[in-house]
Amino acid sequence: MLVAGIRIFSGRPLLARQIVTSGGLCNAAATVNFENDTQDTLVDSLVKQGLVQSPRVEAVLRALDRRDFTFTHMGIPSHVSYRDSQVPIGQGQTISAPSLHAICLELLATHVAPGAVVLDVGAGSGYLTGCLSLLAGLEGRVVALERHERLVEQAWRGLIRGLVPILGDVGRSQGGGTGAAALGLSPLRVHNIELFHGNALEERALAAVGAGGPFDAIHVGATAREVPASLTELLRPMGRLVLPVGPPVGMQSLTVVDKAADGSLSSRQVRDVKLAPLAPPNAEKPL
Repeated sequence: MLVAGIRIFSGRPLLARQIVTSGGLCNAAATVNFENDTQDTLVDSLVKQGLVQSPRVEAVLRALDRRDFTFTHMGIPSHVSYRDSQVPIGQGQTISAPSLHAICLELLATHVAPGAVVLDVGAGSGYLTGCLSLLAGLEGRVVALERHERLVEQAWRGLIRGLVPILGDVGRSQGGGTGAAALGLSPLRVHNIELFHGNALEERALAAVGAGGPFDAIHVGATAREVPASLTELLRPMGRLVLPVGPPVGMQSLTVVDKAADGSLSSRQVRDVKLAPLAPPNAEKPL
């Protein structure tokens, strides 16, 4: 199998097709495995639960090691990186559970073909950003936005660590970005990724990342009370947006929004999730 121009082999049969029922991703996982101790055993578990269904998603998850994106040097045992649970990454934030990453990748993969242009809002650790980068391939592009400046730098380092073993030497730089310099925002770059520091609900940050659109796919890693029109406007016709929608406290619904060729929108709810909300504008600025 080719991912980002690199052939990745998997010696394991894809069991997901034998397990997934008509309930699809929503009802596929009956248990959560906390005993994984390597990236391969983690992906094995996700496949057996039916959460990983496509060969492309399986190959990407096997290739990109989750441990490169977790704070294992802060007293967290390395094997914790492979458990199906959230892991703290600093700044009061966490890397999402692998099962949620798998579900989001499956929902997005059909719209992240090689050469696709993708937006990742709330990049956090950078792990899902890296997975989307591999799905988009050498001709694709991923624009990522994260509101915590330290996490932007941390994600950049994690992406360098994670992508080098797959791709060999990867380009890395600061500055550039279509339309970003004029707005005073300068991204960190690695491979086909631009990492921006900013809040998606602030006009300047959204304008900077939006200059790289329109996007074939958009992922949002934080909850919104309703689907933001500012993000659906950035979708290309036939594009897809995946985000949690609901109240900031309690459960939300992981929601898929598709834009038709004529620009009309349709949405469906996939499963219950519980994630932190998108921060309001100026949340990081002192009063």
